[in-house]
Amino acid sequence: MCINILQVYSSKEFCSLGVNQLNEIISHDDLDIKEETTVWEAVVRWVQHSREDRLHHLPSILSHIRFNLLTSDDTAAIFEHSLVRGSPGSFEIIRDLAQKENFNLKPRHWMTTEMAILFRAKS
Repeated sequence: MCINILQVYSSKEFCSLGVNQLNEIISHDDLDIKEETTVWEAVVRWVQHSREDRLHHLPSILSHIRFNLLTSDDTAAIFEHSLVRGSPGSFEIIRDLAQKENFNLKPRHWMTTEMAILFRAKS
């Protein structure tokens, strides 16, 4: 499931998951995603599928998103999202998670880091 997570997120069955199942999936280190924003987008899709019934779960779901892996622009966009503004306590949770230096939240297994290696060879 982790390797095919993009197909899982876009399936009809994804929106029928319970909150515990959703939390279990999005907390995996082995999700095959390139950016953490993919997890946020999946959460938005799940909540919006039944907004009135699910919005109150958003604060507990947010702790499974690795805000330390998002850019400041991505975090700002999430702060402004209608789900966050409509969910009491969500703004504060995101602020706390984004400011917290949590070294246990490493990039997911499939995230790549670009690196340039320069060296000087002797002639």
